[in-house]
Amino acid sequence: MTRARELTVRGVPVRLLSGGAGPALLFLHGAGGAGRWLPFQDHLARRFAVEFPSHPGHGGSPAAEWIEHISDLAFHYLDLLDLLELERVHLVGASFGGWIAAEIAVMAAHRLTSLVLIDPVGIKVDGWIYPFLFAMDLPELVSTVFHDVTAALALVPGGEGPDTLLELARERAALARVAWNPYLYDPLLRRRLARVTTPTLLCWGEHDRVASLACARVWAAEIPGARLEIFGGSGHVPHLEEPAPVAAVVGDFCAACEGAR
Repeated sequence: MTRARELTVRGVPVRLLSGGAGPALLFLHGAGGAGRWLPFQDHLARRFAVEFPSHPGHGGSPAAEWIEHISDLAFHYLDLLDLLELERVHLVGASFGGWIAAEIAVMAAHRLTSLVLIDPVGIKVDGWIYPFLFAMDLPELVSTVFHDVTAALALVPGGEGPDTLLELARERAALARVAWNPYLYDPLLRRRLARVTTPTLLCWGEHDRVASLACARVWAAEIPGARLEIFGGSGHVPHLEEPAPVAAVVGDFCAACEGAR
């Protein structure tokens, strides 16, 4: 059973969805993925106690004016772990959430039992330019992010109505505060990835048009010992397009790391 609650983290209200039982797992969503408990979380909750917060300015969480850099969000989630009294967790981040998760890992790997990054953005890859998502209307955005566009229906159940477009604009504004310039990367992060001592799994959609497989291979090369799994039926969000197989791989990886503690 999923429980929704609102917490206050150093003065910032945060909407948090929780479900399942077992070792603690913190899931950090991508842009547009806030506040909806979907099949991927259901699968993980069969094996883990999943904590799923909405980023400030996303979903049901209000914006926080002091958040000006991606590292601010990393510290925000370390504060959330302290509030929840979770000394160590399995950390799973998708896209923008994967970027935040990587920043956490280079700061505080000792707080993590395992790290799973699902098609993260956040580093500069030579020869690759992230598409400018802020300029896209909703149909173009969906076709860029998803390989199977029907999977997007779970995120925009109301269609392209005023409320959906207002929420999209609100979340774009929150994303832009930390990801506009430089666009979708932290110039310092790539060289810091060697600090990640946590066992790391990279999950990637084969047809990702936001962060290509060339990006995946750079992440895999920069994080010591990282394992890369590619999902052939997905674009940028394999956990939404292929939730059961992605959750199975993620769950097995986290369980193996839990057993190795």
